[in-house]
Amino acid sequence: MPTDLINTAAVIEAIADPVAREKAARDLQDTLTKAIAAPLAQTKAIRQQAVLELCQSLTLAKTGALLDSSVARVDQLAKGK
Repeated sequence: MPTDLINTAAVIEAIADPVAREKAARDLQDTLTKAIAAPLAQTKAIRQQAVLELCQSLTLAKTGALLDSSVARVDQLAKGK
């Protein structure tokens, strides 16, 4: 976790009023969620494409072994889950 986020969380944790502390924590969570939404979607698509590419020539089990994942997880990734 980047140092500035750790510092921000520490500042929020130090807020005495529990209502203000909760609202500040919620605002930070909302900001973080919005900031990572696009990169998460992009990396999810990249992983799916990589798994689909592997599955063209390998079984789910062999793909899972290469990726240190279960067959069920490889199947989920291939389906974009």
